[in-house]
Amino acid sequence: MIDFVITWVDGADPAWQKKRADYHPGSREDAGTARYRDWGLLRYWFRAVEAFAPWVRRVYLVTDGQCPPWLNRARPGLVVADHRDFIPDRYLPTFSANPIELNLHRLEGLAEQFVFFNDDMYLLRPVQPEDFFRGGLPVDDALLSPVIVTHKNDIGSIALNDMCLINTHFEKRHTIRAAPFKWLCPRYGPALLRTLCLLPWRHFPGFYNDHLPQPFLKSSFEDVWQKEGEVLDEVCTHRFRDYQRDVNQWLIRYWQFAQNRFVPGSPARGKDLDILRQDVAGHILGGKSRMICINDSDKIRNFEDIRADVERAFQKLLPIRSSFEDDRENESVKEEKL
Repeated sequence: MIDFVITWVDGADPAWQKKRADYHPGSREDAGTARYRDWGLLRYWFRAVEAFAPWVRRVYLVTDGQCPPWLNRARPGLVVADHRDFIPDRYLPTFSANPIELNLHRLEGLAEQFVFFNDDMYLLRPVQPEDFFRGGLPVDDALLSPVIVTHKNDIGSIALNDMCLINTHFEKRHTIRAAPFKWLCPRYGPALLRTLCLLPWRHFPGFYNDHLPQPFLKSSFEDVWQKEGEVLDEVCTHRFRDYQRDVNQWLIRYWQFAQNRFVPGSPARGKDLDILRQDVAGHILGGKSRMICINDSDKIRNFEDIRADVERAFQKLLPIRSSFEDDRENESVKEEKL
């Protein structure tokens, strides 16, 4: 059994904006527009799941008291999970992804094997369960890569905190010697050079992050909470992202690597797209990738034009409404036209 979990927020919702404004974060707040911006493409995420992964057992839509008006909440296998349904009250409300993602294992009924999606990650072609899990283990590419921090409020600072905990609990040479073919797998292709160059270093320097749908074992979350509950508890009290003190869900992925609880997968299984430098709409229709991540940016000047181009591409790829969409939406639209 494999579940999908996607987190979503409508940053333009006035009620949500007011709630966020009622709290006064410190100077470390991550307040960029792109952090909370909704592209209005969620229905295509659901269409893609139904078209390309009909085998999934259950889909969890994780929200902060929000729900798209077109969503068919009665659809079997769909669970709309409010933050209050699974995140301890002392952490709420939260406006940081980290407390939300670090508590995903608390979702009621969640399968041991689940795939986590941000709302900017989409399936573009048919996928099979074996693309995410084999022999009960996540399919992933464990590629060593140095952590780079480019400025004070950089995600690299959080990755450094993640790696501090990994190196506290695991020894690199023992981990790799225990399963060398998982770390030196030809399936990694040219990206294997990253690992080869960093093998002489005593400690784990960091890992390459794909920014793609991520397979997780629920028990890995439980293990990290058991071993480092005090750290995770502190992070979850931060209502806004704190780059200097936070860890994030990458820690769980790295933990799976350090325990050799993974099966080597190709880093070419998906594509991480830069909206400022790549033709995202063309890539969606090109059929080259099974899955993508569309990276938003505060530097976009013609956002509505780009968003419209991407939506048109998704409409061409996935023109048929899914059972996740409420038929009553069509009826209300017809009534408005009349």
